[in-house]
This record gives sequence, C-alpha cells and structure tokens, in this order.
Amino acid sequence: MSKHIAIIGAGPSGLTLAALLQYHSIPFTIYEREKSTSSRFQGGSLDLHPDSGQRALFEAGLRDQFQKYARFHDQDYRFGDKNAVTWLYHQAPADADGRPEIDRAMLRKILIDSLDPANIKWDHRVSGVLPQEDGRVKISFDNQHKPVVTDLLPEYTGLTVIDCRISDLDERFPELGDFIGRGTYFCLSDGSGIFMQRNGDGSVRVYPCLRVEEDWASNVSFDWSDQKKMTDFLIETFFSTWEPRLQDVIRNVDATMTPRAQYRMPLGLRYNHHQGLTMIGDSLHVMSWFAGEGANLAMLDALDLFHEIQAHPENLDLAVRRYETKVVASGRADVTNEMSQDLLVKAMSDDAPRAYVEGMAKAMDVWFADGKLLDSMDRDALYSN
Repeated sequence: MSKHIAIIGAGPSGLTLAALLQYHSIPFTIYEREKSTSSRFQGGSLDLHPDSGQRALFEAGLRDQFQKYARFHDQDYRFGDKNAVTWLYHQAPADADGRPEIDRAMLRKILIDSLDPANIKWDHRVSGVLPQEDGRVKISFDNQHKPVVTDLLPEYTGLTVIDCRISDLDERFPELGDFIGRGTYFCLSDGSGIFMQRNGDGSVRVYPCLRVEEDWASNVSFDWSDQKKMTDFLIETFFSTWEPRLQDVIRNVDATMTPRAQYRMPLGLRYNHHQGLTMIGDSLHVMSWFAGEGANLAMLDALDLFHEIQAHPENLDLAVRRYETKVVASGRADVTNEMSQDLLVKAMSDDAPRAYVEGMAKAMDVWFADGKLLDSMDRDALYSN
C-alpha cells in the first residue's frame, strides 16, 4: 500500500485506528497538539464494552495488555442523594466480566506503546486541512482555523464539572475510602451532584457537577489554583446542606482543579463526502458521559474505518465512503447522544435523583445483559412507561 494515512488527534479513536493500522503494517502518522504523553491528566476511568472498545483492542493484538490492566472488580455502581442515602446499587459479582473499568491513562499507554514512536508527531497543533486535486490532503500547522468537513460546532449541555482527584485515598483518608467504596458512586440532589470514581492508581476521581451557565467557570473572581478557596466556595454555594462526608470528599481533593464545560454535537449531524477526509470519535459525536458510550463509540468508529481501509487498500476514497455510509449516514451515535443528554437532564433536575435512578435502573439491565452498544430498540425500552 503506497498511500499514507494522517490521523489528527491522539485520543481513543485516533490511537485505536493507529494501533489497528500498525498491527497490519499500513502506513500512518498521528499529529497531536499535546507536547507529550504526560502533558496533562487524562481523566478518570472507562468501562470498555465487549462488542466495541474491547473488540477494537483485541483486533489490534492488545488482548493481553488489556487483560493485565482491566479492573473487573470495579464495576460497582452506587447512586444516592445529598444525604448519602443509596437509591440504586449494582454490586459486581466476584467473577464479573462484561464491562471492566480501565484508567484512561492506562488505555492511552497501552495504545501508544503498541506504536512506532516515529509515527506520532507531538506538539503539532493542526489548524488547517486542505484537499488537493490529486486526492491528497495538505495539513497546516499555524494559527488559522478553517472548517473543512462541517461548520457545525458542539453545543453546551448545561453542565459544568470540576475535574478533581484525591490521590492515595485509602492511605490518606481511610474513612472516606470506606465511605466511597469500590467502583463508581454518584450522589445527586437540588440540581447538583458529586461523581466519585475509583481509579487503578489508588486515587479517586471527584467531579462536582454543577448546573451553571457555559462561561460560569471563567468568572474573574475565581482562582482555580487556590484549592482551599475554591473548595470552600463550592461547598458553601452548592453543597452546604449535603452530608458531611460528601462535603469532605470535595474538601480533600488535590490541588489541581480543572473546570470542564460539557458539550455535545447536535443530533442528526451529517456532512457531504470530502475526498481524503472523514471524522471519527469525538470530532463526529462528542457527548456527555452519562450513557457511558462515548469512548466505546469512538473506538468502534476506528474499527469500522479500519475494516474498510483493510478491504480497499488501493481505494481509500471508497473505503471512506463505505465507512461514512455505515457510521455517519446511519446516525449511529444519535441514539446514545440523545440518551446521554436525557440522563444528564434527569441527573441535574431539582427532584434528582428520582428520575435519573429510574432511567439508570433500566439502562443497567441492558448494559450488563450483553455489554453491547445501545440501539434504538433499547432506547425505546428505557423510556417507555
């Protein structure tokens, strides 16, 4: 194969596609704007599903590496209210399989370690992509931005989370460790929430979830580098009536606190075919994490595109067209995008967690039955009366 594939972005979809191409000796280069693998924290943990995320890794020859770091025992899910009263609890059995957790940083490491370092160009901020008459694509690295495939932009979901962590939780705060337990613990009330998620490095990710305006976190009076000032502010403003142990979770987070407004692509995103270009992963269907499907969809996109490239190595334009028919034109991500937003609205409602817990109880019956991506029939079942 004489053609060379450029992948813009070293997220789950880009790295998965790269790992698949590498495993099958298809030439590629990744261009990533971060300066290195350690430029920033990579977030919390993901549950990878057998029919999508896991399948993509296994086809890239990474089964053993995944099994080494997958946390099957961390599939506990507990949902409660501001008084720490449990409303719904799924406890993973000792022999749990299905949808194991894996730290985002570890997933990224597995994928990057599978690649030839020469195929990743760090500190390359792509700002322009221009198709050429001969079917090739010119990639620019400057400060100009020009939409190429679509000019639709993600929309704000109404939720901002503060990305925090407590390192060495069980050693430093054993009582809080016992309180949080295994897996994921999510407490909701009065339009706010605290999402707590165990990671494999002994830390717990903590996400205060706030129903605020899109630009709220950029208030000039906020200093997110001042941990005590900002945790005191969050507790006084959003969590003053919450159970003391939940307040302590926020009070004891590490110094680094990063506000992140949550976005989603509009439903029904379609675009005209552009020779030499296509979109996968978050560039195509960014959504909130409430349906637990975003990374799995991204990795499945990569797998589907790879299958078409593998089937049509000398006609990449045909491969891209076939991928777009299957993934983009079908609106595959719309189901989970809509469900993510529905669950987000329920979670952040004034009467939470009631409606959210009812939706999650039905969702988990589907999720843990086979671990497959939700389809429209599943979606209808979840929200039928």
